[in-house]
Amino acid sequence: MPDRYARMLDLAVEVMGAEAPELVWPLLTAELLTALDGELIVVKEVPWTRDQGSVVIRSPEPLPEVGSGDGSVQAYIRSGYPFIDRYGATSDWTPQSAARVVGARTWRNSPTADALRQAFGTRHVFGLPLPERGPHVSGFLVHRSGGDFSRHDERYAARVQPLLKAATAHRSLLMALRASSGSARRRQANQALAAPLTPRETNVLHLLATGLTAEGIGRRLGISPRTVHKHLNALYRKLGAADRLSAVLRAQDASLLPGPAEPSGAHPSPAGGNLPHPPQPRKLSRT
Repeated sequence: MPDRYARMLDLAVEVMGAEAPELVWPLLTAELLTALDGELIVVKEVPWTRDQGSVVIRSPEPLPEVGSGDGSVQAYIRSGYPFIDRYGATSDWTPQSAARVVGARTWRNSPTADALRQAFGTRHVFGLPLPERGPHVSGFLVHRSGGDFSRHDERYAARVQPLLKAATAHRSLLMALRASSGSARRRQANQALAAPLTPRETNVLHLLATGLTAEGIGRRLGISPRTVHKHLNALYRKLGAADRLSAVLRAQDASLLPGPAEPSGAHPSPAGGNLPHPPQPRKLSRT
């Protein structure tokens, strides 16, 4: 355990010095998978329901495609069984496996365990929550196909909880700072135009950048296609553009829209070089 804890401590120190929020989850999840001998990990950052919410998992190995709909594996993952009932209703944030929370036989015969076995071949899930107030439970769910997680795993997870909590808070701060900076730049760019965009024109611009047609934009905003075309004509005039593509490009150049995503490169390894490359994320569902 000292080696596992020391690695996480070094990693948490590195994360706290990071300036890019997208580096946080890959680094943390890679180390948790190594330390807990997991095969995939689910990051639970935002509230889920059985019908809504992105389910993001990370795994060193390619994962099978998972369908959507009632009774699907992502619905079982979102339901959080049995951890949501334990952590959402009590102040006991002790990391534990699903089999230890409800009993080995109950877990083994549950629909959730059956769905995970069929989808990923995993048999045990370990809940590592991040303590916080309120009914919303966040944290990590580590999956493995071998034997159940041990008491040593529980003690390690309990020890690194404060480090994970601090790293997560740092990530949230980085995200907030980025959003605030982006909003300020967009406000300045809009004010720099000869005729600033109206709130409605800004909405139309963002929807235009997603590739929606005038009819689609109208349905989204509850206005007629004719009204959409009026807003588009105003947009083109203010941006000095002749068509959709040039309008989007000029808006990106002016920081009114986010620029194209930069190609993802290799994530830097923590100091010491003893950690694996971060596993690639798989987003099962987004609504």
